[in-house]
Amino acid sequence: MGLIRHVVCAMSGGVDSSVAALLLKKRGYNVTGVFMRNWDSLDERGVCSTERDCEDAFRVCQILDIPFHQVSYVKEYWHEVFRCGCHGDRSLRQDVAGG
Repeated sequence: MGLIRHVVCAMSGGVDSSVAALLLKKRGYNVTGVFMRNWDSLDERGVCSTERDCEDAFRVCQILDIPFHQVSYVKEYWHEVFRCGCHGDRSLRQDVAGG
């Protein structure tokens, strides 16, 4: 059996995920970029930064000539992380704290 040469790279729209996708592609992997929508909210100006992040991730995938997909985990995030966190679960505090 040969090596697996297809990978999915989580794309945030930022530099780190963009460089990761580029390096994987340069190493010969068939890369698919995936943007995960985990939150659905507007900032204080009524702008959804998630939309900008998704657009940035899409543009990077276009530049790298790799397929782009987006998936929504808004409902799962609400039920499995946020709502549980409101009841004292550590998941939310860890997620917000980055750990």
